[in-house]
Amino acid sequence: MKPCYFFVSFLLITACSQKDNIIPPLVTDTIHKLEKQFAPDKRTAIFDIQASLTNGILLLKGETFNKEAKNQLLQELASFTPIDSIEILPNASLEGKHFGVVNIPVANMRSKPGHSSELSNQILCGTVLRLFKYQSGWIYCQTPDDYLGWIDLDALQCMDSSEINTWWSKPKVIVTNDHSYIFERQSSLSPLVSTISLGAILESGDEYKDYYLVTFPDGRTGYLPGAHGADYTLWKTKQTKAPGATAVLNTANMLKGTPYLWGGTSANGVDCSGFTKMVFFQHGLLLPRDASQQVSVGLPIETDTTLTNLLPGDFLFFGRKATETSPEKITHVAIYIGEGKIIHASGYVKVQSLIRGDADFAENRLASLVRATRPLSSPKENGIPFISDLKYFQ
Repeated sequence: MKPCYFFVSFLLITACSQKDNIIPPLVTDTIHKLEKQFAPDKRTAIFDIQASLTNGILLLKGETFNKEAKNQLLQELASFTPIDSIEILPNASLEGKHFGVVNIPVANMRSKPGHSSELSNQILCGTVLRLFKYQSGWIYCQTPDDYLGWIDLDALQCMDSSEINTWWSKPKVIVTNDHSYIFERQSSLSPLVSTISLGAILESGDEYKDYYLVTFPDGRTGYLPGAHGADYTLWKTKQTKAPGATAVLNTANMLKGTPYLWGGTSANGVDCSGFTKMVFFQHGLLLPRDASQQVSVGLPIETDTTLTNLLPGDFLFFGRKATETSPEKITHVAIYIGEGKIIHASGYVKVQSLIRGDADFAENRLASLVRATRPLSSPKENGIPFISDLKYFQ
């Protein structure tokens, strides 16, 4: 009888222990509620919290960069007297270096730390990033449009608050040519310091007749051909109102033939939303990163496959319309040219038609047309900020 007694006792104790360690629904519901409130899009916000219960003691652990989110969670779960192991980023290991400036022509941002991970974004030289944590040679960071991802530490110059303020205070030059070079001397025959891409921002020194003296965030210096750059302050001053459709389409056409690259946002390669983002950046406007985010900004326009109500410069979004069983899914974006034509990155940047019978008719695009927006109509009021208004682009 004793073996049976001990076995039954063991089962009862185990069952009670497991029951004691079941997390109350109120805890998980509260975490999920606040996650939706403070981090509805994991591409742009961090709220990664887990709960566990041991012997009736609630432990909350994880990370977020939002103190308000953490405080509200602790307040709503105060009746459970939880142990707080939630970290507020940036991580202490960064030792106050909470900013980074891209130090190479184009930095690859990946979904996970490691060169074999998915390329999710590209960041141009001179862009300021918020840094959150370090892991094995990689930095988890956030771009000026709030996009999150991992960048190789070697691509950045890490800075503290004082250093970034100094960097912001220096005069800058912006690269206005799709591809250019930084030379050691004022001659294209001199040794090369680096290639450089359209939209890159560098510290500028003396301006010479045909060259800008420029400095990279890590202190390297060289000369940028004067015809390939512009004074950044003057450039921003000119980009304080919505551009016309003609100017936007001229910029878009300059990028024709640029190869498609998943995650690409530079003249070396673009994906569909990287293309629209890059075009609008050249006119002083900062679009969200992905097509499924870009569809949420700009003035919504009613249209259908007849293409009624559309104007040149409008955005067309493609994918899957919502049904009773499936939500809407946006997978592609293009810029409307007019007369049924679009320009977009599909294989490479090219012009196609949405009108049957045209030689360049794209049937798959017409069949998957979901929505349209007008980003050039009061952009700031419709969720598209001017770069001149953003701290990170001072």
